[in-house]
Amino acid sequence: MWFVTAIFFTYGLTYNFRKAGLIILLLLCWNSWLHAQEPVLKSVSAAEEILDARGEVILRFVKPPHISMDVFSGILSVDDYRNDTVVAYANEQGYRQFLQLQINHEFLQPPSLKRSEHHKKTEADWHNKYPSYTEYLNLMRGFSYVFPDICRVEEFGESINGKKLLALKITKNPEVREKEPVVLYTAGIHGDELLGTVLLLRLIEYLLNNYQAADEVRELVDRLEIWINPMANPDGAYFISDTSVAGAVRFNAAHVDLNRDFPDIRNDNWAAVSRQPETTAMMNFMKEVRPALSAGFHGGAEVVNYPWDTWSRLHADDTWYRAVSRAYADTVHQYSTAGYMTFLDNGITNGYDWYSVYGGRQDYTNCLLHGREVTIELSDDKMPPEDELEVYWNYNKRSLLQYLGQALTGISGEVTDSLTELPVTAKVRMVYHDRDSSFVVSSSSAGFYTRLMVEGSYVLQFEAPGYQTERHVAQVSAGLHTLLDVKMNPLSKAILYPNPFGNTLYFFISVPGYNLTLEVFDLAGRKCREISQHVTDMGWQDTDVSGLKPGLYIIRLTYRSQTVKQLMMKGYQ
Repeated sequence: MWFVTAIFFTYGLTYNFRKAGLIILLLLCWNSWLHAQEPVLKSVSAAEEILDARGEVILRFVKPPHISMDVFSGILSVDDYRNDTVVAYANEQGYRQFLQLQINHEFLQPPSLKRSEHHKKTEADWHNKYPSYTEYLNLMRGFSYVFPDICRVEEFGESINGKKLLALKITKNPEVREKEPVVLYTAGIHGDELLGTVLLLRLIEYLLNNYQAADEVRELVDRLEIWINPMANPDGAYFISDTSVAGAVRFNAAHVDLNRDFPDIRNDNWAAVSRQPETTAMMNFMKEVRPALSAGFHGGAEVVNYPWDTWSRLHADDTWYRAVSRAYADTVHQYSTAGYMTFLDNGITNGYDWYSVYGGRQDYTNCLLHGREVTIELSDDKMPPEDELEVYWNYNKRSLLQYLGQALTGISGEVTDSLTELPVTAKVRMVYHDRDSSFVVSSSSAGFYTRLMVEGSYVLQFEAPGYQTERHVAQVSAGLHTLLDVKMNPLSKAILYPNPFGNTLYFFISVPGYNLTLEVFDLAGRKCREISQHVTDMGWQDTDVSGLKPGLYIIRLTYRSQTVKQLMMKGYQ
């Protein structure tokens, strides 16, 4: 009993009797695991008790030939698949569905309870430990406090249990949204996969400390907008206690896998589906920052996983994805011992070729946000011993920097209105190449876009409502950046009449029966007037615009699916 008592004090569990009881249960159920090479638990009744306490169990089974992996991906959170053996997490609902398949299976020990090597290092020695929740908050806030000129911390949401979802912005002018590619790194979306959390904290410190000293770092910080979210699922990480990640779970507090909670891109009605607060917060955050390049860091294997996870067909940019994945793995191989990150195709894999995932963040980013994201599995051991964390940092440091630099290649530029020079939100599509939403979109705030691509010559098509479609040829060189700014011409420069105008504007409508909106902006982009009316008759229409001061205005007319913008002058009466 002394060992159980020690665990109570080590993890600060005496205040939480239910979770303390969980530790006792696990010790009793898995006592034989301490000396077993392949520890398993085969009692379904014991598994049900663990489900009740932890909200999840880990299953291992051999896939029957007659059942597709898609079936398991639909009811379980598949974690690994190799040599016909599946490892998957299940919540209570998923486990009930799995039992109906009548497949022989066993239960594996949670990785966060395999060892007691979560050393109590001092807070100053944070580099080689899994932080407590308080230490994590202090580190993120401390970075922003010490380096305010090149970073700031942002709280973009809260978990179910009220823990903060934080991201650190690292760039030359962190208080300004500049015209530069955005890169996003996140880790810990699975609460028991925390190697990535430590590596991203160390990456933050490395970038900040070396900004003045290293040209490579200065270029990344000066030319990119870097966002780093080291912990996307704090409720899972600190499931037992805020003082330690021992006992961490994969799912969130509602026993949901957050990396299966994003929109399933097979479902056109995905926006109507309710989601976990952590997922909603991440989606809103990503829609705001619009990463051109991103990566999610996981554990349980050693491989770079690229799209698609949902479909067997290849992404339009499959060659590019293979190249950047290969670059990450090959760089790792230069700085690691033999055998590290060599799984599947020597450290890289197409997601669906490994196993399908529905509702994953990777495909959401690539399909619905039109970004470029891969999933990087850092270690076979989801939570390596703390005395090995330095080793993994040395293995991956150069790859982490190299992947950031990928955002400085390809094609980028601004899309603006040829008359007003205001930004235009345009679809940027590679002719005869893009499919499955692989096009990119220029930002509404600056008209800035980034199109990452392998070396070659391409025809880019720029499309926006109310503008003539533009086509431009661009040459991409390996590892280099191509600048392509585009000015788009409005579809019609004479639809609004007269110019200059007085107190009335006229326009011609050939198909009546729809609502019309006319918006008036000054040259600073401020809206001065908005008029909405229903068009009942074909022919010339008029709208009262009295009250506007004389001067130049941008008039935007929206009718049916067409939007027309025109620079016009309000004259003196």
